[in-house]
Amino acid sequence: MKLPLHRSRGLIWALPLCLAVLPGCTTHHWAEVATSELPPPPGPKILHTSRLYIHVAPATKATACLTHEDYLPLCYYNVRPAIEDGLARNLWPSFPEVALGRADQAGPSDYVLEVDLALDALPPDAGGPGWSAGVRGRYRLLRDGRTIFESTLATRSRGEFPYGAPLGTGASEAMDAALQHIAREISEVHETRPDPVTPLPRVASRAIEIRPQEAKAAPSEGKPADSPPATPKAAKSDSDRRKP
Repeated sequence: MKLPLHRSRGLIWALPLCLAVLPGCTTHHWAEVATSELPPPPGPKILHTSRLYIHVAPATKATACLTHEDYLPLCYYNVRPAIEDGLARNLWPSFPEVALGRADQAGPSDYVLEVDLALDALPPDAGGPGWSAGVRGRYRLLRDGRTIFESTLATRSRGEFPYGAPLGTGASEAMDAALQHIAREISEVHETRPDPVTPLPRVASRAIEIRPQEAKAAPSEGKPADSPPATPKAAKSDSDRRKP
């Protein structure tokens, strides 16, 4: 079937643009992992005394493509930036400075958080009628080249998404859950080198007595306080004035 000329021209123009922006976009599904906009997780936080470097594993690229039998490949994109920005956003309340870097860039007493996370697309199962996005990985916190905390994690989104681009929403949910979990645990790691406490100067203080409101002044003696003002006497008539 022949397409109308205006439609065929639109397709001819769109195809090179698609290939330039997203290589292979005609044969792949593309799902964006959104950068987290959530505030840092609530709960207790240890105030650490040194900066934190975040290092995401080199195997975690900006784009991660998956292949499932009988389906076109699915490519998650914005993966690495979402992890780096999300961790920095969630961890800043617990550290004086948070930056991206490797262990060999860390100075004495600096912390390094190494993170290795992978995304997946999980087919429908007992958890829901649709596809879900999964995040799995491990992370560890180092100081002076020594591991002081290490853990693994796994999570998945709701099983309510069609296969393809909508899984970007599921991947964003799962990634937010994973990053907040990491931040919550790292923020509670004990600080072994607290800053020395410098005593502050003494403060002299004296509480000021708050007096109750003074009573109203008493009315003058012999005159009721609430009596109406005296009515002026009427002027005498001329006939009254003539009387002896």
